[in-house]
Amino acid sequence: MIYDTKKIQQEAKKDFFKTWEKTKLQLPKDVPGFKEKLLKPSIPEPHPLQNTIQKIRSTFLSLGFKEVENPLFVEEQDVYKQYGPEAPAILDRCYYLAGLPRPDIGLSDSKIAAIKKVVPGFGKNQVGTMKDILRDYKLGRIEGDDFVETIEQGLGITTEQSTQILSLFDELKKLKADPTTTTLRSHMTAAWFSTVAALQDKMERPIKLFSMGLRFRREQKVDASHLRAHYGASCVVIDEDMNLEAGKALATAILKPLGFKELEFKQKEATSTYYANESEYEVYGKHGAELLEIADIGMYSPIALANYDIKYPTFNAGFGIERILMVKEGFTDVRGVMFPQFYTTTELSDEEIARSIEIDLKPKTEDGKKLSARIEEVAAKHANEPSPCSFEAYKGTFLGKKIVVSVLEKESNTKLLGPATLNEIYVHNGGIYGLPKEGFKDKAKGIQEKGINTKITYLRAISDYFAARIEEAIKAGEPYSGQIKMAKTAPDVNIKIGEHAARFLQSKRKEIMLKGPIFTAVEAKLV
Repeated sequence: MIYDTKKIQQEAKKDFFKTWEKTKLQLPKDVPGFKEKLLKPSIPEPHPLQNTIQKIRSTFLSLGFKEVENPLFVEEQDVYKQYGPEAPAILDRCYYLAGLPRPDIGLSDSKIAAIKKVVPGFGKNQVGTMKDILRDYKLGRIEGDDFVETIEQGLGITTEQSTQILSLFDELKKLKADPTTTTLRSHMTAAWFSTVAALQDKMERPIKLFSMGLRFRREQKVDASHLRAHYGASCVVIDEDMNLEAGKALATAILKPLGFKELEFKQKEATSTYYANESEYEVYGKHGAELLEIADIGMYSPIALANYDIKYPTFNAGFGIERILMVKEGFTDVRGVMFPQFYTTTELSDEEIARSIEIDLKPKTEDGKKLSARIEEVAAKHANEPSPCSFEAYKGTFLGKKIVVSVLEKESNTKLLGPATLNEIYVHNGGIYGLPKEGFKDKAKGIQEKGINTKITYLRAISDYFAARIEEAIKAGEPYSGQIKMAKTAPDVNIKIGEHAARFLQSKRKEIMLKGPIFTAVEAKLV
């Protein structure tokens, strides 16, 4: 099923619920073979960012760190406790949370009259129930995502009716969000202080903790080097003897497994005030001939620690995961790292193209699958027999009926199978080729040696085609006779190329050379 999106949009604008009800009939039914296709093992494709996260995570764990989840929401007052006078500048880059207020909603006579048009027979008892629901909603006893269902159940009406009732209340449409003093963490440090305060006396020191997750920055623009949400890896070490030199050694131990063999630590000229003065360092890793910043380290300020009653020196290191991945893989645009689906041109490898190639029409029954295998076996065995000739592929019961199936060639002075029938399908340098197993020319030999063999032959594909057509004919109580002659396109040999791969091949003007003389015929007779 492929949806007509424009038509659905137009109909939904006219009558949402009528369209909502009607379009449920467009949902696909249980398609034979799809569950098997869905569950068939395939090559996984993890996001490169998650691969990097896993490598860093494994390194922390191998060094004996405990993994923790840090709070995502940070109160404004915490930023002041950590940054002191610098806090207003830091808060400028933070996102504040906001929520919609719960309005007072009355049931006037005009509203009741409007509801009666939606729910004929809307009486006094239902009016009372509706008032109770509106009051409970105002008091927060009903969650927003339960509001429609509560009206539906309370009044004994449909989802469509309850939604239409809600649309009558302008008070709900005109709501404006009220800001809070809660922010989304802009850096992991904002959440570390509360975690360290909670654990400082609950674990043996040195306490080694790490956390990985999203950070949110209210960047003025999104471009090749700025995102409003990005991943960070961060760690803290808490101990009365923890010092900056030990922290540098730790940062080196974390970064070396990622391939950064040469590191430089450069003291920042302007120290962030949550770090002790002159204790913040940027870490640079060598990538080719360049030194690129990949981490930031420092000792937390005793003032910031004291504001949380943290008694012990605490070291912190923060790693920008997208930055590390960009340096390692040579990416130039952070948007393409995080969201390749939006910011990069689709490129398919030969392996990916090969996985998109499949036989189109296939037999649906076990009898049909066995018949396909017999057609392929007999045809291959007698491929070079001179014609005219005929070879029995199957004789027996098929879908409850007696049949005889033959592979044949009626014309004289040729062979049972055409020269291209045994061709195998290869993918090489983005092109798709049907090649014979032997007798290669120079180009074909290179494709065979360097390309990806899909293990699909023309014969296997057309055997499935013939078996599927015989299934249809026998179910209808009819004989079958069919022949495939000269192949010029993929469908001619019953081959289907996935839509995404087909679009890629077309955009790159790659070859699809599934051609050649097939001249293979199959007959099925009822006996």
